[in-house]
Parts: sequence; C-alpha cells; structure tokens
Amino acid sequence: MTRAHDDRESARPRSPFRTWVVTTSGGEIVRGYLPWWAQDDPSRTAVRPDRLQFHLAGIVRQADRGGLVARVVTGTGSALDAGVLVVTIDCVPFGEDGEADLPVVNLQIVDDFWIRDLDPAGVVDLGRRLRALADRLTGTVAPELAAARADWAARHRADDPAI
Repeated sequence: MTRAHDDRESARPRSPFRTWVVTTSGGEIVRGYLPWWAQDDPSRTAVRPDRLQFHLAGIVRQADRGGLVARVVTGTGSALDAGVLVVTIDCVPFGEDGEADLPVVNLQIVDDFWIRDLDPAGVVDLGRRLRALADRLTGTVAPELAAARADWAARHRADDPAI
C-alpha cells in the first residue's frame, strides 16, 4: 500500500495487477493490492478525511470458498438450512493488533462460531482431522448406528412389560 498526498497523482493503477483506490474529499489517495481472489473492490471516492482511518480499518479482502449447508435447530426454534463449516479466505490489511494482515482461512462452524486464522499448515491439519472424522462417521459410526437401531427395534417393545 502506498499513500500519496499529491493531488496531481492519478487514481489509475501503475502496475499490471489490480488495485483498490480510496480518495478523500481532501485529495489524499490510498492504494492497495486487490488480490485475484477478492470478491469485492473497496474503492471509494470523497471519503471524509476524518473518516479515512475507519474506512481503511473496515477493509476486509474476502473470498467465499464454499462449505456445507445443513438443517440446524437453535434452542426450541424451527429447523432451518444454514451454513455449517463455511470456508472463507480473509485478509484484513489495516486491522488492529492481532488481526491477520496476511491471507488466512476462517471456518465458520455454525452461526457465529469460527475457527480463525488458519495458515496453510493449519488448513492441511484441519483437512486431515475432518477427513479422519468423515472416515470414522462412514466406517464406524454409521454401522454402529445401524446395529443400535436394529437392536432397538428388535428389543425395545419386547422388553417393555407395559406394552
């Protein structure tokens, strides 16, 4: 990112990659790299100079990378289809301390529960653990559930003297 205080400077990108440009009503220009994966362009014009820092702090480069939609229930509410394990690539170039200024993967578990700030090794580790869970679900839990249901159907009513 470069800051330019020269009003003569054009808002055109100087390099072949994409950029975003924010121009204040006072003529200050702030540019930054707009990555190929970012889904929106935060460019703005006529931002009040006293609001520039807040506008920059709100810039989040984000890309939805898919996920899983499942039927969920909260409390005693009705079931609804919601994003579960939603994956995004995020970068907060002007974030506060502790916010990643490098692209990271964030994984929304459900509602507002997240696994955040995964680097490439963290994504691989999570993928391996999810694959192991998927293998356990299909290879162990599903057969155990089928056996438990068969056992329940065969014995539940037969053992109940009230029936």
